[in-house]
Amino acid sequence: MKLAILGAGAVGRSVADLAGDYGHEVVALADSSSAAVDPDGIDIDNCLERKSGGTAVGTADPDAVFETDYDVLVEATPTTLGDAEPGFSHVKRALEDDRHVVLANKGPVAECYEDLRALEAESAGSVRFEATVGGAIPVLS
Repeated sequence: MKLAILGAGAVGRSVADLAGDYGHEVVALADSSSAAVDPDGIDIDNCLERKSGGTAVGTADPDAVFETDYDVLVEATPTTLGDAEPGFSHVKRALEDDRHVVLANKGPVAECYEDLRALEAESAGSVRFEATVGGAIPVLS
């Protein structure tokens, strides 16, 4: 499965680091100012080293994530209550492209649940959000 990860904080970095152990390929990793994108798979070690060193994860614009071929968007940007952005816009864009989404960001679920479900109903993609309600307690699916 090809993963695109938005958010290069603790959660996003952990998903990127562990993806290969589960047979998944990370084709994009973005933080708020840059992205590493490669349809054949990014160099995760290089990206994580760059991020740890305080530099950009890549040279592309974060929106380039949506222009690559991926199966699942992992939305791990910081939670913003009130308007749920940028997380909700990321989920919306992925679902409009019929992609699956895994949320680790509480904002879209807490603030826009009905809109989220309506978008999902119109999409071939689906949304999963166990990580938003207790990552250590997998009880929803």
